[in-house]
Amino acid sequence: MKVVFIGAGNIATSFAAAFEQQGHTVTQIWSRTLDSARRLAEQLTRGKNTLATNCLSDLQTDADLYLLAVRDGVMADTAERLAQVFVQHNATFSPQRLFVHLACTQTLDVLRPLHSFGHTGVLYPFQAFSKTRIVDLSRVAFFTEGDSEVSSTMVRNLALSFSPTVYTATFEQRVYLHLSGCIANNFTNCLYAIAKEVLDEARLPFDVLYPVMEETAHKAQLFPPREVQSGPAARGDSITIEKHLALLDRLATPTMKDTSSPIDFRDVYRFFTHNIQAAAKR
Repeated sequence: MKVVFIGAGNIATSFAAAFEQQGHTVTQIWSRTLDSARRLAEQLTRGKNTLATNCLSDLQTDADLYLLAVRDGVMADTAERLAQVFVQHNATFSPQRLFVHLACTQTLDVLRPLHSFGHTGVLYPFQAFSKTRIVDLSRVAFFTEGDSEVSSTMVRNLALSFSPTVYTATFEQRVYLHLSGCIANNFTNCLYAIAKEVLDEARLPFDVLYPVMEETAHKAQLFPPREVQSGPAARGDSITIEKHLALLDRLATPTMKDTSSPIDFRDVYRFFTHNIQAAAKR
């Protein structure tokens, strides 16, 4: 299969590697900056055959799959401009051609300008991506949607070629999914950062938390998270809670090494303590 990438960022980096591992050919990579497109092309084993460009009008129109991996805010404009490229090349509808976007917070309709040239769908991988780490897509859950029964099958089969965990999901379902991901991933990482600042104050290394972090994540996968909640709030230990708040009061003073953070850690602590205690009373 011949694949064209529209975007060369975090998610495109892992997907390009995955396609190549499966024996597909990434024929072209577009990015707003030519250097970004070239860097991703150079990472591919078959990069010598991958063209890098920052000009949409130079895109090939004979590929089997077009992956739109651009920022949500420019997705609609990019789809419109890509459709114009096909118009300029006098391209016609191909039942083998598939356009997909990888965004959770964009509807399938954003690809409507491309309906005249192929099938369209959503291929959303529920994972955090970065350029510095290639994600193993076989361990990622995919959520798909198509504009017809045929396209739905095409996108689902594409997802199954990467992972055995594939769900059909509407835009409304994906919005809830994205919210849950922000809470479980982004907010948790923010708490890690706060925990590190607390340890820094005590001159202790952050890696002492690794076993605790791993154990909590493991239990959350085996049991309902509320059922395995631990700590002073869960057991109603008000004395320890007050001691913790006193320590956080000290960290909020100018004596703290890093005073750039505008966060009052006591507010964070009180919020989660109240949430845990309220749940325990249900």
